[in-house]
Amino acid sequence: MKKLVLPLFSSLLVLILVFSTTTTAAALPPPPPIPTTPPLPEPVVTPVSGDMEFTTEFIHISQFPGTTEFNQMLVPVGFPAGEAQYQGDGVIVTGMDSGKASACFYITGTEYGWGGKVGLWDGTKWVKLATTITPIEESNKSLSCATITGNGTYAFLRYIVDASLLPVATKPFCGAIGVDWGISVQGRSAPGGTINYNLAGGFTQNENSWVSYRIINYSAGVTGVLFDQVATDSSGIFYFSPDEWFSPDGGHFTIHFETPKCYFDWIFGGGPD
Repeated sequence: MKKLVLPLFSSLLVLILVFSTTTTAAALPPPPPIPTTPPLPEPVVTPVSGDMEFTTEFIHISQFPGTTEFNQMLVPVGFPAGEAQYQGDGVIVTGMDSGKASACFYITGTEYGWGGKVGLWDGTKWVKLATTITPIEESNKSLSCATITGNGTYAFLRYIVDASLLPVATKPFCGAIGVDWGISVQGRSAPGGTINYNLAGGFTQNENSWVSYRIINYSAGVTGVLFDQVATDSSGIFYFSPDEWFSPDGGHFTIHFETPKCYFDWIFGGGPD
């Protein structure tokens, strides 16, 4: 087991990286689970014309058709490996015999280059529908809407549409302006010789605000949720679980954090012994 501890600059949380393997699982108890963030609101399907009597059923990603597994993450088929992801729950529409409706999905990250399309599973592939994405005022969410014309399973297919908007370190370093931090990065061995990670933490002077992370400068094979943004609570604490990214054993990457005031980079290289 390898346990790495970086210098602690905050009393908020301890910055640790813990690997659990089958050969050393008994040496230390597993770290406590990271609390999950509130899920995105469910999709909204609104009649526009014609049949008003259809029904909707929300489904989790684990129930989506047209799904494959890539490095322990469920992703839509028909895209280059690791390029596209799902975001949020999907919706099954039944009983829609005629007319049109608007299917809207709540998404995050559009201000940092993330986008995508509402997708319809046609039985063999995901069909990307014409989609309008509108930011929601005073929120880190946007609304992604498409016009639908019949029954089916719909989901939001998420991918980078403008890499130039991905966050870069244009802000001051957090320590330089007196912002302290504590980050918990938890990594566990996964099948196929990979490690899966999630994280939580906190920044002082960042109460009721937001924090983003971006996985940068990474070695080959690092995949998964490489960018996301969440709100912080009244103490500046944030939780990115159940977000996960994956690295081959021995891989390296940097986690680039940003708050409205500053940035912090955490560099990791290696894997469990």
